Amino acid sequence: MAFEPETEVGAVAVGHSGVVNSRSALIWLLAVGMLVTCCRSGTGSRAPMTNPVPPRASTPAAEPATAPAPVVAPAGKVVPIGNAPEGIAIGTSGIGAVAVRNPDGVELIDAASGAVRQTVPTAGAARHLSLAGPDGPVLVPLEASNELCELTLADGRVESTAVGVGRQPHDAARTAGGTIVVTNELGGGVVFVRGGAVLTSLPAGPVQPGGVAAVGDYAAVADVQGNGVWVYDGSTRQQVAQGPVGAKLTHAVALSGDLAAFADTDGGAVFVERIDPQLTQVAKIDAPGKPYGLAYDARRRRLYVTLTASNLMRVIDVSDASKPRTLGDVPTVRQPNSVAVEPRSGTVLVTGSDPQSGSGLQIVTPDLLPPE
Repeated sequence: MAFEPETEVGAVAVGHSGVVNSRSALIWLLAVGMLVTCCRSGTGSRAPMTNPVPPRASTPAAEPATAPAPVVAPAGKVVPIGNAPEGIAIGTSGIGAVAVRNPDGVELIDAASGAVRQTVPTAGAARHLSLAGPDGPVLVPLEASNELCELTLADGRVESTAVGVGRQPHDAARTAGGTIVVTNELGGGVVFVRGGAVLTSLPAGPVQPGGVAAVGDYAAVADVQGNGVWVYDGSTRQQVAQGPVGAKLTHAVALSGDLAAFADTDGGAVFVERIDPQLTQVAKIDAPGKPYGLAYDARRRRLYVTLTASNLMRVIDVSDASKPRTLGDVPTVRQPNSVAVEPRSGTVLVTGSDPQSGSGLQIVTPDLLPPE
């Protein structure tokens, strides 16, 4: 990844690249004991993680491209925000949340202007953010502290904090029945959370689970070290399906009905799959240039895909998911790792996550997007 997540205690591993630094882990261990953060103010309980840790795969994980400097100015406007922004989610109120690091936290923003409303410090950085409901709370998986925070958009209040949600929790999604499925990146498999408490966990499954999308009561998980998708039932807390998809996946997003999209980062494509719960390929969309971030506008039936190798965002009409139409590409900020849509207006926000060029939040209004 463009940014390595915080080193996780016990794993002594950094990010998808698998870089090992035991001295850094020791320093982090000493430092984290002194941290007092807002995410500890929520309620939570720990369930014993009894599943054996699967062996790490020898192949490298899928990563975004190291983006070159943009040759075309980004569409819309770019506003400063925190440092190294990545994960982003926007609620129906027009309030968004952006994960930043060094210092680690979540910036609550006005999606129309990008103005920061509030900064919520966290015990480590999050990579993915998602919504548990149309207007929150925001699910914040903290990779360093192995916690899942639920954060309100309106005032940044921590509703709950579930501890012990795997080893370096990477992404989370709330299924229709209310169970939150957390991907256990360094432990493999998933962890099931409800009411701020860990219910149980399942082993790999995916050796290094990454993005997850909630499709009804199911959670579909992509493996960043392989080409598989694993499907879990949030009600029964069991794995119910698995199958190969693409070359090597990273992100996942739910579409309308029983569909989900997966970014095949190494394969240069996006796959649309039906989850019922078995996997059925509906479409393969060309997306060259290390596709990575995904966002779906349900009202307008548009899928947005960031192309990290070329600093572009591809806009795709999925009104007929079996016959998707690429409407065009929009120039973005450097290293466009994540994207989100303001659901009322259709404004699209992209996080520029390149450390060399600084941080930025790009705001693209509907008039600057490709027409139908």
